[in-house]
Amino acid sequence: MPLPALSDDEWNTIRRVAGGRLAWQFATIRNLWVHRGRFVADALGFAWAGIYRTLLVSSIVATSYRNEGLFRAGERIQGTGDFFRGGFLLPRVSNEFQEIARLVNLRHHVAGVVVADADGGYRVIDGYEADYAYVATSFIEAIRRGLATCGLPPDSPRGRALSEQVCTVLYQIAGLTGLQRVPRDLAAHERFRDAYDRHLRERPASARVQRMGREIARRIVPVTASLADETVASHIRRHFDPETAAYLFPDGTGADLETQREEWGRRYRARKPVEAIRARSVAREAVWNRPDVAALRRAYEQAASESTDDRLIGAILLHAIDARGDAARPLEHRTIELAAGEALIRQGATVGEMYIVLSSTAPLVVLHKTDASPEPRQVATITGPTVLGEIGMWRGQPALATVLSREPNRLDALVIDAERFGSLKHEPGFRAATAAEIQRRLSLNTALTGTQLEDAAARSGDPRLASIAQLFRYLTGDSHVALDAVIDLPDDATPVECIEALRRQVDVAIAAGGLAPDLVRYLQQVVTTIG
Repeated sequence: MPLPALSDDEWNTIRRVAGGRLAWQFATIRNLWVHRGRFVADALGFAWAGIYRTLLVSSIVATSYRNEGLFRAGERIQGTGDFFRGGFLLPRVSNEFQEIARLVNLRHHVAGVVVADADGGYRVIDGYEADYAYVATSFIEAIRRGLATCGLPPDSPRGRALSEQVCTVLYQIAGLTGLQRVPRDLAAHERFRDAYDRHLRERPASARVQRMGREIARRIVPVTASLADETVASHIRRHFDPETAAYLFPDGTGADLETQREEWGRRYRARKPVEAIRARSVAREAVWNRPDVAALRRAYEQAASESTDDRLIGAILLHAIDARGDAARPLEHRTIELAAGEALIRQGATVGEMYIVLSSTAPLVVLHKTDASPEPRQVATITGPTVLGEIGMWRGQPALATVLSREPNRLDALVIDAERFGSLKHEPGFRAATAAEIQRRLSLNTALTGTQLEDAAARSGDPRLASIAQLFRYLTGDSHVALDAVIDLPDDATPVECIEALRRQVDVAIAAGGLAPDLVRYLQQVVTTIG
């Protein structure tokens, strides 16, 4: 059903009652003894088990891996923890929770999981909604399993009453980040859970995606074990459901990760949850209000409303929010005066700066010339907000097109020089957004091209074409691709390594011949663009 609208009073009552009842249920003699009075740690352990259940979902693993979430275990868990915990502890209208939700939505949008709506909200991308809903489902079921362990059977009257409230809270929280339809009640939740679990067993992830999921699990389990105040082995044994534990840790209990768990424990030991969440939100709010970041945010919101390169601007905004040290200095704000016919970027010249054009007094045009047609041809007209120069700087090669103004023009822009770009280009979200922007600017029809590649692979039986087809779908945002036909690529390959593998394999496929002319033309264009 459509996500029900709750008033602030209704929401606050439900979250307070559910939170209080959960805390009381986990205040067992066992937890008071084992956790030295910090009985909430056990509840957190069960809640965190929900995130591991989602690592059985291929699209979630592929999305996380493509955006290199596994390399930032602490940030991944801290951000997720702030959001779900804040949903129980903070009023949703509070500045702190609004800031947390804004950041979560920005991360999801840059990752390609949600899209921006014209009304300023977000919705889950088509084809991803059931997977997205299953995240909340997994957290709910993990908490219910914890209630059972602490003496409250899930199917008892009291157990079902509390489970209904937990469903309301967690599906409402998921609705704040783009989920628009949810199970109508606990019974519907259980039917969805059972149906999705059957789906997972009937269509298991490919071996490659399974290895990705296990690598992510090993990265984050020392963090969640420290938050649960358990050893890694005890955390897995007590909090994970048996199926998930066997899937993610088939060779043992993760005891070799104890040193990492102890280090994370030292980092978190002195923190008080609500105060820490508020402190992080206040610190980020100050960055959001910085003039350059505020200008980026306005450009991002305008680009989203106009369906232009909002993900790319969002990735730059996210980097500005997350940057540390020298990379955190404000972006240069510059007014650029262009005479009629003057180029901002010239084809064949080195690209030394990237521009976030906030506004312009006249349109800019994009011209491109080829060996077959040396006379420049106009291929696009652009206005702000937009990003220019990122592909040339990302590739480290001369510009592929000229950008100029046909009339006198004044640009209001934020400028990123080569040094700053050196930090930005390592951001996985920026790389993913740049790849998506390449696709958009080339006006590619992903579904059609992917189908052409898959048909050609099926006809020829060529494993390299099958590999190219899967790499193409994966890099252009299809997280449901199985990745079971990819060749010549390590399981822990980064997006940049995936792009390089795609380029090599396309070169080989074109050289071998036998492809349809229109497919060859497209593949040649891809190779030229990705360098």
